Amino acid sequence: MTLRSNLLLALVGPVLLALVPYETDPALHAEHRAPVPQGVLPVGVGIVSPHLTPEQPLYFYSVRDYDTMPYQLTPVDSLTFKRGDYHIDIATAPPWFVPESFKLDYDLLTMRAKTLTRQWIEVVVNQQTGETRWVSRQAVDFQPWPDFLLNVIAVEVPNPEINPVRARPFEAASVVAKTTGLLQPLAVQGEWLQVGPSMLGDEAAPKGWIRWTDGERLLLVYSLLS
Repeated sequence: MTLRSNLLLALVGPVLLALVPYETDPALHAEHRAPVPQGVLPVGVGIVSPHLTPEQPLYFYSVRDYDTMPYQLTPVDSLTFKRGDYHIDIATAPPWFVPESFKLDYDLLTMRAKTLTRQWIEVVVNQQTGETRWVSRQAVDFQPWPDFLLNVIAVEVPNPEINPVRARPFEAASVVAKTTGLLQPLAVQGEWLQVGPSMLGDEAAPKGWIRWTDGERLLLVYSLLS
């Protein structure tokens, strides 16, 4: 395992960058929106969060038989935590670890769940390459996409020409607006997300429906913090 105790993931704009020294300019860590590498990552089934405690490392596995129990396998790597001055921090991490979102001073560390079984979850451990590993379901908290999206602060549509706000949740419905502004999630129906004005954006933003996925990709950008 590679020691990464003095490193931190930097979030700049909508893209996760490489690991950089923890002592770097705090302004680099101000952005906390999850990236959406269109056409690269599958949308998967939801989002997982590990239990942030020094007493419980997150073990990564290579799983071939879904019926295998975690105690029957040897981990291929792990993510460990330590107590910092003000919050839980990463102590060690694999060199390939680039999560979906990372802001530990707000207890935020998430990975995209690609495959769900009764014992295991296949998670994307590198947001840039799509590389995956398996974790025990008991080791993480899992939220399916509908639940997760209804709890984010706001969403944005990167390409409103293709994915405008519509009056109803189907492609033939009339277009209400084409906006790249911040929108608040209100309800989920299949591949559609009802949105309205966000407290972080324009109060005159439209209310209507956008597609949050096409079944293969995530079609929006979400914000976890205000």
